[in-house]
Formats: sequence, C-alpha cells, structure tokens
Amino acid sequence: MPSYRLLLRDQLPVILRPLTPDDRERITDAFRRLSPESTYFRFWTRVQGANPKFIERLCTDDGGQHRTWVIVIENNDDIPGLGGGSYWRLDHPAESAEVSFTVADEFQGQGVGTLLLAVLWAEAREAGIRQFVANVMDENHVMLTWWASLGAEHVRQSHGGWELTLKLDESLLPETTAAGSLRRRLELIRAGK
Repeated sequence: MPSYRLLLRDQLPVILRPLTPDDRERITDAFRRLSPESTYFRFWTRVQGANPKFIERLCTDDGGQHRTWVIVIENNDDIPGLGGGSYWRLDHPAESAEVSFTVADEFQGQGVGTLLLAVLWAEAREAGIRQFVANVMDENHVMLTWWASLGAEHVRQSHGGWELTLKLDESLLPETTAAGSLRRRLELIRAGK
C-alpha cells in the first residue's frame, strides 16, 4: 500500500496512509479526544468515543467495499492522528460510495479534510466509483459550506440534515479556493508525492 509524506498548510510534516488492523487503539484514542461538537457532527450522537464494532468494521478488510485512510504526524506517536476518511461502496445508486471524514479539533482548517478527500477520490475512481455521497447535519455549517464550494449537490433529507453528492469528475469542480486546493492535492496523490 502506498503512503505519502506531505506538509499541512502550517508546514507540519505528516504521513497519509491506509488504516491497518494495528490502528485499533490509535483510532479508539483519536475518537475519544474529539470535542463533544465534533463527535456530534461525526456520529450524530452526543456519546463520546466510537462504538468498538464501528472501529472493528473500519479496520477489517471487506473485499474492497470500503477504504479508510488516516493522517498522522511524522515521528510523533503522542497524538494518535490528525484525521481519517472512509468511503463505503453503496448498492444504490450504482457507482456510488458514502464518504465520511473526522478531523481532530486542533487540526481543523489545516487542509486535512482536503488531503483525505483527494486520496479517497483517486482510489475510488480506480475502483469504478463515480460519485461520493455524504450526510451532513443542518448545524454543521463548515462542512455544508465546504461541500458547496466543491460543487456538491444538496438534497434536504426528510429525517433532517442534507445528503450531498459530489461527482468524481475534476472538470465539474468550480473555480473556488477549496476546489483549487483539491485539484492540487489530487495532482500530488497521482504523482505519488
């Protein structure tokens, strides 16, 4: 599996790599450190930490139906991770995958989510996935704005929140700062840097 040595916006050296079964403790610790607000936006619940069954599902190979990538600080095990992102192939609509991200509170706004989206985008395209679908709460204005700046379609859900659909086609990305950052990260991922 490839991994990437990169710099965040603040020049912090990080490693972007696939999640492994050996990361169970790291993931548990990372979810435990999230603020109540970040936990609520990620899991739609106020219960701190992640369900052990969910962590096991993240770390288990399921024949290519999902992929998870994490970003860790290079040569620093004191912080379990800066963020992680996953996609899960959907049965319907065809060629779609649900995507989700978690970014540690202290590293939000540093481009972690963009790096994760870029690597998931590149890998999903190779796997025949043509669009990502995300579910975002009404209160999560930062994520709603980010998805909109990438050109995602927004559909109001009857149970509350929004379903966002992002076509994995660079030609459809708008001329926004967020889309420009994504294009640059996609170039780096494809170049293997």
